[in-house]
Amino acid sequence: MAEVRLLSRRVDQAGAERLAAALEQVLTANADPGPRWPQIRSLGGSLRQLSRDLEQEIDRLAVAPGSSTPEIEALHHSLYRLADTFSRLSLLAEDYPS
Repeated sequence: MAEVRLLSRRVDQAGAERLAAALEQVLTANADPGPRWPQIRSLGGSLRQLSRDLEQEIDRLAVAPGSSTPEIEALHHSLYRLADTFSRLSLLAEDYPS
């Protein structure tokens, strides 16, 4: 029987990195997670778009007045890492084997 896990409505950096690591582990171990591949693949496109949208918003914030403070630059860096994790997750999900 498939294991069912509830996902939080909000995914933070740590949560996105955990999801990416779990999916990478399943793929590298050639494990069978059950009949989840259609959902995993379909979420890949959503994650890709989320990553693109987030990067666009970060770029827009980067040129806003007052955006050159160390705190704002640290925030930009963290948001770019989050967008990169979403992008990596989307590639893994879209290439998920059926």
